[in-house]
Amino acid sequence: MQRLQSRNITLSSDDVDRMNQMADKAAAKGSKQSLFMMGDTAMVVSIKNRVVITAVDSDSMKENVFTNIDSAAIIK
Repeated sequence: MQRLQSRNITLSSDDVDRMNQMADKAAAKGSKQSLFMMGDTAMVVSIKNRVVITAVDSDSMKENVFTNIDSAAIIK
């Protein structure tokens, strides 16, 4: 949450629930670090630790390359 707050990105409790559900799915498929796309926000998430490693908004996302991920999920 500190990483999100430092970037002025806020998540509702519903958003967090959806992220947890997606993390469960990613873990079931053997993912270690996943790129979660939710609305205008991209987050690299440690599936094992359930920690947001990197979070960027749409403005910061332009021409950005995400590395050290083994999966990606789009959360609506």
